Amino acid sequence: MKIKEYNKIWWFLTSFLCLETLIIFLLETFVSMPFVLSVLSGTFFVIAVFWLIVRKYIVRVFLDEDTVKGTNDRSDIDLKHVNTKLQSVTRMMRKQIYDLHNLFEVSINLTSILEPQKLLRSSILPLIGQLRTNQAMIFIITKKDPRRISPVYMKGFAKEGWDDFSISLEDPLLKKFHMKMVPINLIDVNENLLNENWKKLIEDGMTLIAPIIHRREIKGIVGLGQKMDQEYFSQSEKEIFGLLTHFISVAFSNSILYQKVEFSAITDELTGLYNYRYFKRRLYHEINRAKRYGHALSLILLDVDNFKNYNDKLGHPAGDRALKKVAELIKTSTRKSDIAVRYGGEEFCIILPMEDIQAAKQFGERLRKKIETYEFYKREVQPAGKVTVSLGAASFPEDTGLMQDLIDKADAALYHAKHLGRNMICLYYEKVMDGEKNS
Repeated sequence: MKIKEYNKIWWFLTSFLCLETLIIFLLETFVSMPFVLSVLSGTFFVIAVFWLIVRKYIVRVFLDEDTVKGTNDRSDIDLKHVNTKLQSVTRMMRKQIYDLHNLFEVSINLTSILEPQKLLRSSILPLIGQLRTNQAMIFIITKKDPRRISPVYMKGFAKEGWDDFSISLEDPLLKKFHMKMVPINLIDVNENLLNENWKKLIEDGMTLIAPIIHRREIKGIVGLGQKMDQEYFSQSEKEIFGLLTHFISVAFSNSILYQKVEFSAITDELTGLYNYRYFKRRLYHEINRAKRYGHALSLILLDVDNFKNYNDKLGHPAGDRALKKVAELIKTSTRKSDIAVRYGGEEFCIILPMEDIQAAKQFGERLRKKIETYEFYKREVQPAGKVTVSLGAASFPEDTGLMQDLIDKADAALYHAKHLGRNMICLYYEKVMDGEKNS
C-alpha cells in the first residue's frame, strides 16, 4: 500500500473519532441510555487504540524518511531507465519512418522512368544513398548473349576489366534466387558455389547481391560493396536492399511492357517497319531538324508493281510473304539513320536524313535492282516475270520547304515512274521537266 493511502486512512479515522466524541456528548446530554453509551464508548475506544498501535508500529515504517527516500530513488532510477528505452525506440522509429519515406520517393521516381537503360542507370545513386555504401553494380541480360548477365552500370568499382565479364543464368548461386528471392550475403555463401567470377567480385569488394526479376525470371542482379563504416549489413538494411531491388524489378518490368506497347503502336504488324502514324511524326521532326542545321533531306515512295495480279493469282498468304520480303530488303539496304515505313497496302516510303536528291536517286536505284533480282515465290506469274517496284523521290529544301508538299511531290514522282513503264525511279524535278517538254 502506498504512503498516500495510509495518510487518507489516518485522516479518516481521526475524523471518525471526533464524530464519535460528538455523538456520545449529544447522547449523554439529550438521551438517558447509560448502557448504550458505555458500549459505544468502549467500541470506539477499542478502534482508537487499535489504530494508534497500527499507526505507531506499522504505518510508521512506511513513513520513515529513509524508506521514503529509498523508494523515491528506486523510482527515479526506473524512470530514467524507461526514459532511455523510450528515447532509443523513438530514434529507431524516426529512422524507420525516414527510411520508409525515402523508399516511397525512390519507388515513385523509378516507376516514372519508362526507358529500361535509363532506369537501371538511375538506380545506382538511390542504392548507394539508402544503404550507405560507396560501391554498386548492376548486371543485366544483353543482346550479346541472352543466356548470361553482364555488368552494365557501376559506381565505386574499377571500370577496367569488365568487358568480357559475364555470369551464366545457369550459375548455381543465381539458381538460389528461384527458391527464395531475398538478398544473399556473398561472405556467407558455401565455398562450393563460388566460381572464379564470384571470387573476382568478392575480391573487388562486393558483399551483397539481389535479383532483378521480370515475369518470375532473373533478368539481372544488383551487387553492393562494403558499407562506408566497414560494418556488416544489418538485417533491416538487407530488408531495405530487398525492397529497393523489388522496386527496380517492378519498374524494369513496367518499362519493358511500355516499350512493347509503344513499339506496337508505331510498328506495322506484318512487316515490322514503322507505320504511317509514326511516319508523319518522324518526318515532321526530321524536316525541322534539317531546317535548324541547314542540311538536306530526301523522301522516297515506292510501290510494288502489279501487286494485285500477284495477290489474286497466288492468294493473300503469298502476297503477305512477298510484302514481308520487300520490307526485309528495304531494311537491309537502309542506314541506321534512315527511317523505313510501310505507307499502306503495297506502298512503302523511306526518309533519308542528310541526303540530297542525287544521293536518294542512287540509293533508290540500288534498292530497285535488289528487289528485281530477288527470286520471289512463283514470281513468274507477274507480267514481267519478276517482282519489281516503282519509286518516286523528292527533296527538302530543293523541291519544297513544306512537309505535306514533300509527300505529295514524292507521290507525284512515283506515279510518273509508273506512267513511264514501271520498274524505275523518278525524281520530282524530272517529272516537272518532262511535263514542260510535253507541254
